[in-house]
Amino acid sequence: MTQSLPGHIRKAFKSIDRYLPVIDIVVELVDARMPSASRLSGYVDKLGKTAIVGLAKSDLAESAETRKWVKSYEKEGILALPLDCRKKKAASDLLRMIASVPLTRQTLRKRRIRRAMIVGIPNVGKSTLINSMAGRAAARTANKPGLTRNVQWIKLENGIELLDLPGILDYASLRRGDLLRLINTMPTGETDSYAQAKQMLKLMELVGNAHLIEGYGDSAGHDEFFADYALKRNFLAKGGEPDVFRAVNDIMKRFTNGGFGRMTIEKAGMEFDKICEEVFCSQEETLSNELF
Repeated sequence: MTQSLPGHIRKAFKSIDRYLPVIDIVVELVDARMPSASRLSGYVDKLGKTAIVGLAKSDLAESAETRKWVKSYEKEGILALPLDCRKKKAASDLLRMIASVPLTRQTLRKRRIRRAMIVGIPNVGKSTLINSMAGRAAARTANKPGLTRNVQWIKLENGIELLDLPGILDYASLRRGDLLRLINTMPTGETDSYAQAKQMLKLMELVGNAHLIEGYGDSAGHDEFFADYALKRNFLAKGGEPDVFRAVNDIMKRFTNGGFGRMTIEKAGMEFDKICEEVFCSQEETLSNELF
């Protein structure tokens, strides 16, 4: 099943299989702006371990919507926690939740150390969270997908050991590639920024977030908005014409980094898949190792 996936992702799946017998808790990080869309389509459930869903980048999502997602997971019997992975408080809250998970009698006879595995799609915040939990730069971080390539154990002072893994993608994630690029969890490659910006605006219209995009409501349509945005930002091409290419790149950078304010794209209870079908092509993508 994983044969056509990039090599380091295949390695991550094999590492999960290898270390799973000694793992007590699986922490699955998702993006709080798209909680279900950024999950691994039931993969963690199949592992058969106590699982915690960490709603990462909650500082970029709407607080009220994040609370709704936490309640939604709790109704399903899933432990869930909003996380700003850069903050020590978020790390402390997660450590307390991990420590509260009881170990089996069989495990207690062998050891009292709790072992947790942190999994999630690329660039969702795993390394940042691990560094906050460890209180040191234990894992490499960068604001781009695919930086973590190796597997490592990280020991914490309170009797918890963490297994750090590269970001993993399943085929459902690949099919959502265009969507996940909007929140910078999928490599961009040679993405058409203009087309991507138009997709983003259409999606924002369908989920009721278009009013949050600064200046969009003042324009007659996508093309006029891009031109107006360029003029307001003084992005000018030769002859004083609006530099639309520069404008759409700036718009997408601001959008992915939360520059338009806190925004939850996938609301709890929303038929998000149907909405996305209106915006994105569902064709499965083939991603080469060079993109990761």
